[in-house]
Amino acid sequence: MTDDAAPAVSESAARGSRRRERTRGLVLDAAEELLTRRSPEEIRIEDVAVRAGISPASVYVHFGTKDGLWAAVTDRVLAVATEALRTAYAAQTSPVERFAGVGAAYLRLLLDHPVVVKYLTVSGERGPRTATEDEVVVRFSELRAEFEQSITEAVSSGAIRPVDPELMSYFLFGAWNGVAAMALRRDALALAPERVEAAVIEAGLVLLDGLVRETPAD
Repeated sequence: MTDDAAPAVSESAARGSRRRERTRGLVLDAAEELLTRRSPEEIRIEDVAVRAGISPASVYVHFGTKDGLWAAVTDRVLAVATEALRTAYAAQTSPVERFAGVGAAYLRLLLDHPVVVKYLTVSGERGPRTATEDEVVVRFSELRAEFEQSITEAVSSGAIRPVDPELMSYFLFGAWNGVAAMALRRDALALAPERVEAAVIEAGLVLLDGLVRETPAD
């Protein structure tokens, strides 16, 4: 290979990489959009391919299976959301305000990206099937553990009553996911997203009222 040929090959490889990333992004965008309006079992790979403007074969090449595609969509959402949640964790506020802020950030993730709620519901019973799904579980586990740490700090500082931080983090994690799932229902139990948010805020205020220690009177 001549010296002139090497840069040409390198540039060709770079163009191929950019093209693959662009295609992958189109597929993920199409899949998330479809998942906000329909259940996973109602969506075919062909539906995603049509919306993305590519062939079904290309979707399989990039993601292998439909389960792999759903996991990749969730993983991408989590990658973006993790930054927002960790900003809430790192906020220079009181332990109680940080505890409440993390909850609000997680709820916003669920309402803005319903695919996360759907994925957790579907994958929870059957367990992870791919490396990407394993990574999604790891990400959620890390976020739950960090929320547990924020509760630990609130307890240690004396800002809230003594509770088991691990159990409380699991309870709240499950409660947020469960209430957010009400916005996805198609029956009389459905709750509009803004009502879901209002319900969580109201319940959160009641919870904090029971957790926060009373300031001794002078």
